Amino acid sequence: MTAFSEFIKHVGRGEKGRRPLTQDEAREALDMYLDGKAELLQLATLLMLQRVRCETSEEAAGYIQSLRGRISSEWQELDVDVDWPCFAGKRRQPPWLLLAAKLLAKNGIRVMLSGHMAVDAIKYQVESACPALNIQQAATPDDARRILAEDNICYIPLSSYCAPLIDLLALRNLVGLRTPLNTVARALNPTAATYSIHGIFHQGYEQLHAEAAQLVGDNNMVAFKGEGGESERSPRTACRLSGVSQGQLYTEEWPTYLEGASGKHGEISGEFLQKVWLGEADNHYGECAVISTLAIVLKMMGICSEQEQALLMAREWWEKRLS
Repeated sequence: MTAFSEFIKHVGRGEKGRRPLTQDEAREALDMYLDGKAELLQLATLLMLQRVRCETSEEAAGYIQSLRGRISSEWQELDVDVDWPCFAGKRRQPPWLLLAAKLLAKNGIRVMLSGHMAVDAIKYQVESACPALNIQQAATPDDARRILAEDNICYIPLSSYCAPLIDLLALRNLVGLRTPLNTVARALNPTAATYSIHGIFHQGYEQLHAEAAQLVGDNNMVAFKGEGGESERSPRTACRLSGVSQGQLYTEEWPTYLEGASGKHGEISGEFLQKVWLGEADNHYGECAVISTLAIVLKMMGICSEQEQALLMAREWWEKRLS
């Protein structure tokens, strides 16, 4: 077995001697830590060295494989169409993505939301909004199977499917920087859903997400710079996404959907989202965020072949949501 220090040396040597880890090395390194054969200090050192240089898609893919190996196969046996990870939280807008997910569910598409209720003084966590929107949470695969049969939509916390990752994500609070595992958390697709949508903070990471997904055999996914880093499109800007379609990498540009709107919103709560859903409150920005996010999913799934068609269908679904 390779000594963990060797992985650190590969990444941390001088400019001419260092190199990224291969996919297999990254998987072995994280497996060693999770199996108790390496110290947290060693893993944190490795992750920070990768963070400074920026992790590669091969390294991310290796970590994804390692963590997927810790997820019970019972989760992967569920019948799920769309994997929707929510790990960023919202600050300027409520999580409109939940209304897009509800529209998919209302139209017979099974959606699995997932995330981690991190303590963040300035971020509203997506999980917090679910109860007001009648999106049930599951703790076990059996719970999730029942909820999906009833509602076509369910939320599962990270603690229910990959608890070892929780302490590793907390490294961000200790060192003050995100680690490659913040990227990986969005890519676990715990239920092996056919399609997946990833939101990212920084432009450029969408390509890394797509390349890593292809390396681990995910055939259909999209990644883009979302509002607040969440898997939700900001309709105020053009959107560049990278993805995998039928196993092949691709990139795509979506033009601005809403001109001249403010990027800030007053009330950020699940209760407000429910009022908009029920037609008891109007929010033009939110409506456009829902439609433009849903359109990306409809096109990814092949339900629509063109952007304009996807946007028209998304608007139609929105307008008919209460019928």
